[in-house]
Amino acid sequence: MSFFSNLLKNKTTRIWGVVMLVLVLGLAAWRLFAVPASASATSTASNQVEVVSLDVAETVEASGSLEAQPFASLNWKTGGTVEDVNIQPGDHVQAGDILAALQPESTTASIVSAQADLVTAQQNLDDLLHSNTDFAQVVINLKDAQEAYDDAVDYLDYLQNEDKIPQTSTEVYLKSTRTGYKYQYKIKNFKGPATEDMLTEAQNDLTLKKAKLEDLQREYDRLKDGPNAQDILAAQARVDAAQATVNMLRIIAPFDGVILSVDSRVGDVVSANELSVNLANLNHLYVETQVDESDVARVKVGASADVTLDALPDQTFTGRVTAVNPVGQTVGGLVKYTVRVELDPVKDAFLPLGATANVTIHVSDSQATLAVPIVAIQNDSQGEYVWLLRNGQTTRVDVVGGAILGDMVAVTGDLQAGDVLQVVHQSSFKAPNPFAAGGTK
Repeated sequence: MSFFSNLLKNKTTRIWGVVMLVLVLGLAAWRLFAVPASASATSTASNQVEVVSLDVAETVEASGSLEAQPFASLNWKTGGTVEDVNIQPGDHVQAGDILAALQPESTTASIVSAQADLVTAQQNLDDLLHSNTDFAQVVINLKDAQEAYDDAVDYLDYLQNEDKIPQTSTEVYLKSTRTGYKYQYKIKNFKGPATEDMLTEAQNDLTLKKAKLEDLQREYDRLKDGPNAQDILAAQARVDAAQATVNMLRIIAPFDGVILSVDSRVGDVVSANELSVNLANLNHLYVETQVDESDVARVKVGASADVTLDALPDQTFTGRVTAVNPVGQTVGGLVKYTVRVELDPVKDAFLPLGATANVTIHVSDSQATLAVPIVAIQNDSQGEYVWLLRNGQTTRVDVVGGAILGDMVAVTGDLQAGDVLQVVHQSSFKAPNPFAAGGTK
């Protein structure tokens, strides 16, 4: 009997034989299906791409809404019935134009009376500014007053220094007649020094004439160089007060601009504070946007910007940064800074105010930047990297990705334009491992 036959007859030998057979079969299966240690745990297929150099300008992107400066919503100041509407949407108006008006009789009595007050106050102001009649009369009066004063001075001097002043005395006595008694007057003319009564009367007359002369002199001085400033201010204030009351009847343009909407129609009955007209200056459009604190230091006043509107996606508008608020605000847990971008004038274009505006601020000029296809970028726990193919061998090169440019991404790293990269497309298939607990992992 052979050696192997004896072994099979032995029970212990048979058990060890089965164990050895299992080990041999397991080893054969592992060698058949296991992945070599030098290969990745995933199967791969590869192709090649090239590192290129692109001219890229550094930008900061943000969004806001399109606004106009100045913009005004004009409301009625009082209630009444609309009499005139002189504008329609799209009209260009100038500051001071009357856009709409109420019927005076449909409002309060005080507004109606203010119209008459305005006429009178304006006439008084015009007379003060343009008429010379008052000054001419003062000149005449001053001349007459000077002459009267000089005569009074001379007369008092005459009374004080002349000894033979012609005078008259009158004697009164009763005389008996056939019909009774009656008064008789005897007038006596003589010359002599002036009496105290004459001197007192002359002195009082001189004082009065001097006062009149001084009053007229002050009036002359006030008018000789034109109207008095205080008089003009007072007259203008009366005009302004009456005008403000009358203007309660009207919607008046506060600045040059374009009519955006008109809510009032002739015959409408309106109330105080009711909206009538929206007006804006479309030559001064701007966007206020919020820039993250990581970008705000790169944004400078004067930087150029491109603006697109969600309402007009096919049009791009240009502008410039005109203000950067250095005081930040916390928005959604992030610190943001307000940046104002004013658009360049736009003609013959519909620009809806309040529309979402996407702003691209140019913070640096174009410069050469290395870029690789997005598919070439790999990522693991150590960061981003690419496989550089050189002399038939691949080498890992760590990179830092930047701006995405279509299907390319700007990168920095130890690369040069023209370098060839290996692109690895990874598969999720994993080889089976019969020795792993629970089966294939």
